[in-house]
Amino acid sequence: MDDRNSRQRHRRLRTRSRRNVRRLKASNIQPDEQDAPEHEAAPRTWRELMEDGKALMDAGRAEEAALSFCYAHDLRPDHVVTIQHLGAALLRAGDPKRALGWFDEGLWAAPGNPILLHGKGLAYHALRARGRALEAFRSVVARDADASASWQSIADLTPDECERLHAIGAAADALLRACTRPTAGAEDFFRGATALIEARRFDEAVWFVEKHFHCFAAPRIAHDKLASAHYRRGAFADAFFHKLRALQCLAPEDVGSAGAAGQFDPGAARAALADIYDILGAAGVPAFLAAGTLLGFMRSGGPLAHDRDIDLGVMRDDEGGPDIAKILREHPALMLPRAARPGDRYFGLTHKHVGIDIFLYANDDDAGVCGFSDHPGDIEWRFSAFDAIAQRFSDRTFRIPSGAERYLAETYGADWRRADKGFASAISSPALSGVDDYARAFYSVARAERSLLLGDREKAAALIAQSPIKIEFNIPLSAPPAIAATPAKATNSNDAEA
Repeated sequence: MDDRNSRQRHRRLRTRSRRNVRRLKASNIQPDEQDAPEHEAAPRTWRELMEDGKALMDAGRAEEAALSFCYAHDLRPDHVVTIQHLGAALLRAGDPKRALGWFDEGLWAAPGNPILLHGKGLAYHALRARGRALEAFRSVVARDADASASWQSIADLTPDECERLHAIGAAADALLRACTRPTAGAEDFFRGATALIEARRFDEAVWFVEKHFHCFAAPRIAHDKLASAHYRRGAFADAFFHKLRALQCLAPEDVGSAGAAGQFDPGAARAALADIYDILGAAGVPAFLAAGTLLGFMRSGGPLAHDRDIDLGVMRDDEGGPDIAKILREHPALMLPRAARPGDRYFGLTHKHVGIDIFLYANDDDAGVCGFSDHPGDIEWRFSAFDAIAQRFSDRTFRIPSGAERYLAETYGADWRRADKGFASAISSPALSGVDDYARAFYSVARAERSLLLGDREKAAALIAQSPIKIEFNIPLSAPPAIAATPAKATNSNDAEA
């Protein structure tokens, strides 16, 4: 009986594999002639087909990779690793339903296989079956406490905050254990440091990066992680100097080419804005346009072409609500970063490849106040008190601050109507209040580094020039940047003024 079942399954797998081949061929895949495997013209070995598939996956050509893995599966229908790769390729090609079928087939042959179970969870998540996805990921970690990717997936999906925090910590612990293995590489140390920061174990993150500094792929990456950990713990001077060292470590080949910075699409940004605005509204949270997004709509009726993200504001109630983290995490189309927590003053996420910043505004002595965190000296803006009112902009209505022109003048200065592509409100806004000079200087360097990586040397120079901590900066052309910093003064983080 077992032999007959095995033969029947063999035939079923071959039929499914050939059906997948026909479907993939019908999807108008046209591989490049030079590097695509000519399966029909010259039969290939299983090993060659697997190598072809992996190379195509690395090149981002998932549909072609799936075709190669289908041919490999024809040669070895019961080979679990082949099924793993085929399911992964179909998932990446945007076909989670068929990927799920292959992960299930693999689990029939290898019950409890953690890679197949994790893939099954990813497929369920892509199909927006969150409960089943969580069930799969929980099955993985029940079998293997070192399955960091499944712990992180649980953290991303669970509606239970206690489970989420436990999963974030468990993922960090698993990644730290991975770094003790002889096979640990630079990517393991990078992921370990990132996980510690997501777990808000900032002191441990600093210790970890300093201890393993030379295990990172490059000094710049280690300094960036140290800068992030120090900033999140409120040590702004340390964060600034590590961020500066990261900038100093930029190699000429790291600097993007001219024109690479034009990645912000106002049309896509407007669509993403409408989505988030409506999601918050459906949850009973009336958002309003804020900061650079309000500036763009007041100037030209939409997001600015040279902006970098979308800015929304939400009024905070006396109890610290609304619970923005819960609203965003419960929506199936959104993924909030693991570092975010309920009660935060600021939430940043990416939606449809557009950065979204959501700030909670509080009323304080007849003023509207928002900022990044509760650390004394962190970036914080103070405005004249306002209400949110409805305003029509071409095809739809958004809420905006009452006295919007006053709000913009307080944020950007009296000449807010004049375009200034190098202006950064976290560094130079007149509304900044009680901000440590080193916090402002950190953002000056951080955003200059980002601008250089995108190839915008002019903006990088403008951002460096706004730093309250004097920085001598040479734009890198054919040699690494030469940078020196001289503190203008040592400021107390509790009383520094912008």
